[in-house]
Amino acid sequence: MRSVRAALVSGDTLDEARIQIRLASPIALAQFGMVALSLVDTAFVGRVSRVELASVALGRSLSFVTSSIGFGVASAIDPLAAQALGAGQPNRAWCALRRTVHAVTLLSVPTVAVTVGVTWLLSWVGVSPEVVVRTRTFLVAQIPNQIALTVFFAAKSFLQARGETRPALVGSALANVVNVLVCAAIVRGDDSLHALGLPGLGLPRLGAVGAAIASDVAALLLMGVALFAARPFRVPFVGDEVSTTEVLRLGIPIGLQFAAEIGVFSLAALLAARFGDVALSAHQIALGLASFTFMGALGVSGATAVRVGLAIGARQSPRRPGFVGMGLGSGAMIGGALAFAAIPGTVVSLFTADSLVVRMAVPLVRVAAAFQLFDGLQVVAAGALRGAGDVRLPFVATLVAHWCVGLPVAIVLAFACHLGVVGLWLGLTVGLVAVATALAVRFAILSRGYGQSGRSNA
Repeated sequence: MRSVRAALVSGDTLDEARIQIRLASPIALAQFGMVALSLVDTAFVGRVSRVELASVALGRSLSFVTSSIGFGVASAIDPLAAQALGAGQPNRAWCALRRTVHAVTLLSVPTVAVTVGVTWLLSWVGVSPEVVVRTRTFLVAQIPNQIALTVFFAAKSFLQARGETRPALVGSALANVVNVLVCAAIVRGDDSLHALGLPGLGLPRLGAVGAAIASDVAALLLMGVALFAARPFRVPFVGDEVSTTEVLRLGIPIGLQFAAEIGVFSLAALLAARFGDVALSAHQIALGLASFTFMGALGVSGATAVRVGLAIGARQSPRRPGFVGMGLGSGAMIGGALAFAAIPGTVVSLFTADSLVVRMAVPLVRVAAAFQLFDGLQVVAAGALRGAGDVRLPFVATLVAHWCVGLPVAIVLAFACHLGVVGLWLGLTVGLVAVATALAVRFAILSRGYGQSGRSNA
């Protein structure tokens, strides 16, 4: 914890960068591990059938949208815990974790119900009946995953604020091992053994449902590891208690911001489904790859939120940690951008042997290469603002950029200009550029209003 709070007053940009890199690296590795869970599922399901892969793509898109409110509420612990610890109030930070876990558990009931209920509307937007049925089955099977991940996210954020990043990394590694084993056993069944030249054992071939079960086991393991790691930091309540209302006041706007961004990508999946199972499968693979590289910037975002929150709690200016984080976040995306631009066919072929899906996914991955830097900038700027407790304007900016700018451009390019799913991705890129610019400018204005006392003068 001492290293995380270090250099708040040193004024040394290089020291700040080193601290953020040390904090962000294990966070990013844990995030990579979490996305690897879905990439492994995609790789296994992609070798079952297009319908199974399309069902997983649609199911994950829907569950991400409906659970985004829960993830947003879990993110409320970023400013609450970091600012409390920066002010030397560990009891308030622990209280924030307890209230946040309580809030996200309550929210999981309506979000799960909405997730499954939405599947009865899919046929209205042109999704094939076969994909609708498999999607609904997949979502029901992964209900434990949807609940456990939000609790894990809250505990992980609390541990990050304390500088404890190893539990999430260890949990992520264990979850990936378990996920691979369960996927190998039940997604393709005996086909997995046959591919290795081994005799079959009568293993079930469950496809998308097998992937859901594997993700349930992995998510429950993640949750258990994070909660166990947080227990030693229990502090008896003394002083100003964090209320559930306070958690929701901060968390719901963050959740709405997540929903605005995730929702536009999920709507893109529904629109891609109108172009057929091949287009939807290609969209899922490209989105999975872009999400994987995004985890590096997301790790920096978590570190930046902690550093900004600690600075404000210690009554120091958050300007330096915020801008250092934005630079690191954009830099973290360069590797993915280069790989996507140089060898898109190679990376896509890791997830499917279907030549039609590969051909459709390659141009999408090239578009993803173009928006990598902006994607990194916007997520870190959002983290900096979250650490400062500024949660309402980022929601509005995200909503306007994606839904009033990016989505209309995507629809025009996809349908009026006949660019298909590539047009959808080009429109999404426009939205990312707009939101990255808006959030970076907002932090520049907000942080300028903080004097040496850490109080806003704006």
